[in-house]
Amino acid sequence: MKTKVAYKLDITEDAKTICDKYWLRIKNNSKNPFIYSCKEIGDEFGLTYREITRIAEDNAYLTILDCRCVNCSTVKICCNRTEFISSYLDSWECESCYLKAFYRRQQDSRRDGNERALQQQLIKENAFINQLIQFRQTQLYSVPSLDNINTVDHYLLVAVLICLGTDNLRSTISLSDNLDTQLSPSYSLDTKILDRLMRKNLLLVNIENSYDYVHANEDCLLQFDLFKMTFDFAYSPDQLQKLIIDSKYDSSKKRLIHNFEYKECCQDIQLEECVSYLTYCSKNNNLAPIIDAKMASLLNTCLLNYSVSEIYYMIWEGVERASSYCNKPNIDKMRASNSIYGNIQKMYEKIDNQLIENKKYSRDDTHPKSVLTRTFFDEIHGIEDCGFRHTVDDLLKQLQPHKNISTIYYPRLL
Repeated sequence: MKTKVAYKLDITEDAKTICDKYWLRIKNNSKNPFIYSCKEIGDEFGLTYREITRIAEDNAYLTILDCRCVNCSTVKICCNRTEFISSYLDSWECESCYLKAFYRRQQDSRRDGNERALQQQLIKENAFINQLIQFRQTQLYSVPSLDNINTVDHYLLVAVLICLGTDNLRSTISLSDNLDTQLSPSYSLDTKILDRLMRKNLLLVNIENSYDYVHANEDCLLQFDLFKMTFDFAYSPDQLQKLIIDSKYDSSKKRLIHNFEYKECCQDIQLEECVSYLTYCSKNNNLAPIIDAKMASLLNTCLLNYSVSEIYYMIWEGVERASSYCNKPNIDKMRASNSIYGNIQKMYEKIDNQLIENKKYSRDDTHPKSVLTRTFFDEIHGIEDCGFRHTVDDLLKQLQPHKNISTIYYPRLL
């Protein structure tokens, strides 16, 4: 092995002597190739073995003349004995070439990984598209005839037609694009209606316009963003016009009233009216009550005996009292918000026991009558905003509601 010690500039004589002794080797002795140990050199110069190693590294290096990089032929340089002993002379690769090769391997790995990931993504997307197409085809094969449409579904579809139908009556706009009258009192009920009509194959998934709003979960089940999706109607414009006209006949209205789902739908509409107003009043007072099953149960209990207009008063009073409570020392907004449930309950009990006056109010301008409210209440019973001013039971008790329940106008709350 041919080697040569190279010295750095301005090296002192003592440092040069230490470096020469440090690199002085015994030929053909691979186990212990160096003549002097670092300790022996240190004893000679009054230094520790670590100081000897540091002086050698800082002031000189060993060039192995017959060891070159397999790629660029750069001569191998060793800065200390450890590097020299660990040298692989037959297949040495300099650091620069090693880093370049490592970088290429990383790039190739990433490219291969990206290609595999892209391929897997394409496979997954193709499977998703096929699944979506199959879903729509299943819908098309299962569209009921006009005569077999459930009566409640008939009127729900009419409400969607009026609210979201395009001018040519072939498809819908999305709920997010609807800037006119709301379909129902809340977006939550809106999406439930669309989901129901889609599952009943009365609204068909529009694959082209809704592709970005449909996803497959881990179980490969389709999940729909009903707030942003659009749909195609399952029937022709002429058939849809017939459905609208048929909904005006007394015979259709009677079938709807006697349908076991009608009462439940009306109760859902009234509940959402109350929840929407509660959310609005609370937000205006910087409060945020938890509207869960417990709150819904309380409002449903109130709706058994009192109209939405009367419950508006209970809600308004309950939120105002919570807002005043929040102004007291050491009462934060969370605690005040949590008091709203108890306030509404107390208002209900006092009114029910005739301890305070029962007040009725007109609809607030910020909560206009929805298309669903008009379809399921006003047009069925022939009374303006009867779903707001009367309970569901009061309306259903009348065989001819429009002749027995009068229209009453109440003072506004806000």
